Amino acid sequence: MTKKSVSLVLGSGGARGLTHIGVIKYLEEHNYEIKSISGCSMGALIGGFYAAGKLDLYKDWLISLDTFDMIKLLDFKGSGGLVSGVTLMKELEKLLGNPSIESLPISYTAIEKYCHT
Repeated sequence: MTKKSVSLVLGSGGARGLTHIGVIKYLEEHNYEIKSISGCSMGALIGGFYAAGKLDLYKDWLISLDTFDMIKLLDFKGSGGLVSGVTLMKELEKLLGNPSIESLPISYTAIEKYCHT
């Protein structure tokens, strides 16, 4: 069966953005090949992990977190906001590494500046 190709644009939405994982899995299970992906905020995070071929690793990590693990990711050290996000970003980098966008197996774009839900 010939695969159908698609390009995805994933929106923001915090935890609601995790539904993007289900959409991607559905497309794969129904013979779609994702040729390119772009996203904003949580969509950029999910899209980046997918483009790097590590979406399952990210999903498994999320599933493994309990409430205490999530609290440990919150670092109340931010000067401009309640949480700085440094601890979370370090954990995500451990999962993803530091690949360049140009080296990803599929085309990926992250959009952040004018992203609103």
